[in-house]
Amino acid sequence: MIIDLEPSRISGSLRVPPSKSLGHRALICAGLAGGDSIIRHLGSSKDMEATLNCLKALGASFTIENEDENGIFRTVYMHGTNPAKLDPNSSVTLDAYESGSTIRFFIPVAAAGKEAVTFLGKPSLLVRPMGIYADLFAGQNLPFEQSEDGIRFHGPLAGGSYTIDGSISSQFLSGLLLAAPFLGGIDLHVKAPYQSRSYVNLTLDMMRTFGIHIEEPDPFTYIIRKDEAYAACQADVEADWSQAAFFLVLGMLNAPILLKGLNPASLQGDAVIMDAVRLAGGKLEWTEDGLLVSPGTRQAFDFDLADCPDLGPILCALAAMVPGQSVLRHASRLRYKECDRIAAMEDELRKWGVDIHSTEDEIYITGQTDWSSTDTVVIDGHNDHRIVMAMAVFSVCAKTPARIVGAQAVTKSYPHFFDDLKSIQGKVVQS
Repeated sequence: MIIDLEPSRISGSLRVPPSKSLGHRALICAGLAGGDSIIRHLGSSKDMEATLNCLKALGASFTIENEDENGIFRTVYMHGTNPAKLDPNSSVTLDAYESGSTIRFFIPVAAAGKEAVTFLGKPSLLVRPMGIYADLFAGQNLPFEQSEDGIRFHGPLAGGSYTIDGSISSQFLSGLLLAAPFLGGIDLHVKAPYQSRSYVNLTLDMMRTFGIHIEEPDPFTYIIRKDEAYAACQADVEADWSQAAFFLVLGMLNAPILLKGLNPASLQGDAVIMDAVRLAGGKLEWTEDGLLVSPGTRQAFDFDLADCPDLGPILCALAAMVPGQSVLRHASRLRYKECDRIAAMEDELRKWGVDIHSTEDEIYITGQTDWSSTDTVVIDGHNDHRIVMAMAVFSVCAKTPARIVGAQAVTKSYPHFFDDLKSIQGKVVQS
């Protein structure tokens, strides 16, 4: 899909889509609970489809009802399964598409039983680092093979004591925690430095909603006893701060926007986008109708991505639009997403002449308030939803016509992104 963008002055309001992070966790807990659960306000995206289909492959069943005419908000009625009780002589194939959360959450869950498991996915997903799981399986003399064709393994993983490096993706920690009730309980120790703790807190909170008791004797240890079991319940998915980030930056750089549905007390780590916008000079105000973001005096900023790596692309775009040198720190995990997000943002922003360079763990960007040009700039989407959305925001604000090639990448997490952009007067044409 090709999207053409013209410089625009945006206005109006929009309802922020449901949280993808919370959606994954709610579906998995419901799919592992005994009985029937209801998940309301679930979003529609390829990543959500991946998690639903993996639950179905493990024996869960569900029906879906749309809550609005566009199918953006949905209610899922889920009947759970027990992955530890599948036929040990059977084989199971799960397809995670491009969802890193799905594959890393489900590997320990699917390994609760003895059946042979094959994980499929897009090539960019299957080459992502899985060393923590490979070592864990090897330590229990269980097979674990990763190749460009898929990941193959079988369990059963045993419970007990685990020590996991906290500087690598928190998705491994969440996967083990989600699987713990089927492994006979675990005593999970996180080795410092502990990054992306906020994402683990989302997992713990959702597990508690579904009846799991988790002990935290210290900030680096989680204990789940062997008799814990998920209980069916009803849960609502709140609005997504990760997706709101694109429009918060747009409102700060362009014109006021009212964002509806956000939870000011959210546990989502990406809610720190408010701090970044304020550091860059934006104005934020909570009203009865939602969060109003407005332009202010733009200024360079210094921001730590350790607990919010998904904000990296949009903060690169923001930094390029404020005068002076901004720095994004602890950015190394951006290199291991759907693409190398640091290299991708360097490639695309340099097309406008932005001075951007990086080390392994830091990004330095010297911005300015105006990137005017009469020539259309052609942007490569890099098959990455966050690159496409970040560059769309930059393009609308840069006073330069732009064309995004590969814009269909937004279907991974936010299929209606460009519709929402048009709804607030963004000049968007699909060709």
